[in-house]
Amino acid sequence: MKKIFSLLISACIFSTGIAQLNISLIVNGQPPAQLSEWGNRREVLTLIVSAPGVIGESFKLKTEIKLIDGTVIATTDLAKSPVFIPSTTGTTILVANDVMPLEYMVFTGKYKTSLERTGKMPADNYTICTKPVRTTDYGPMGEMKCKNFYLATTQLPILMKPYNEEVLDAKKAQTAIIFRWSPVVPRQISPVTYRIQVFEVLPTQSPVQALRSNQPVLDKEILAATQYIWQPQLSFSWIGPDEDLGYVISENKSKIKEQSMRFIWTVQSLDKDHNPVTRTDGNGEGRSEPILFFVSIKNPMLLK
Repeated sequence: MKKIFSLLISACIFSTGIAQLNISLIVNGQPPAQLSEWGNRREVLTLIVSAPGVIGESFKLKTEIKLIDGTVIATTDLAKSPVFIPSTTGTTILVANDVMPLEYMVFTGKYKTSLERTGKMPADNYTICTKPVRTTDYGPMGEMKCKNFYLATTQLPILMKPYNEEVLDAKKAQTAIIFRWSPVVPRQISPVTYRIQVFEVLPTQSPVQALRSNQPVLDKEILAATQYIWQPQLSFSWIGPDEDLGYVISENKSKIKEQSMRFIWTVQSLDKDHNPVTRTDGNGEGRSEPILFFVSIKNPMLLK
């Protein structure tokens, strides 16, 4: 009897031994903020699974995302998550879509809201942990491995030229106006499309009203570049003091020396799917802070 009992214990130990999987988790310390970007990119997340022997038992991955204090904000729905079969001849390479399939991850609170609304989690430090479990009772088949990562806040472009309230000469502006802005930070995996828009501010309007209601005089998309040279198809010509443009740069008693046309411009940053790279800019459209510039038109009568 004692011999049979010993054999049963040995069998259990042997069974447990062959059911163990060795895993190694590799995670980019600062991955893309858009979780769908993690996808099949090995440089973002890789899980190496090795089986020490012939194993016929399949497994699932129990994955959790935590805050640095240990609070769990997302976990795998094991009832729905995919099943994997370990390789018997070497290693199995899994990526983010396997380890953290978004459709089977259950997020909580504001993290769920943020992910549903923007496709991102709030900027913060996080920990991702995963371990292989049995498909029957979800018991462990290996040790849990964890890695820290940081999701950075996306910084939208800063408009550099024309700078705020810069006055451009009409003759030069008629030929070309150079627009420059800073890139999106941090650098995105996919090239960013920058949509530059310029609106004329009419005499009776505020700049915000013009931005919201006017048709743009320039609406151009530029892929992965932070400069655009515009050749305006507009008339920058003197119209006389009786039809003032609404902004007088300088006067000489009763004679107006210069008039000015007002413009407001902004840059929208779009990802590869043509969605805003961030929706936390106040307007939810991934637009930079707009700024004004002027085109100065000199009185031809005073130039003679």
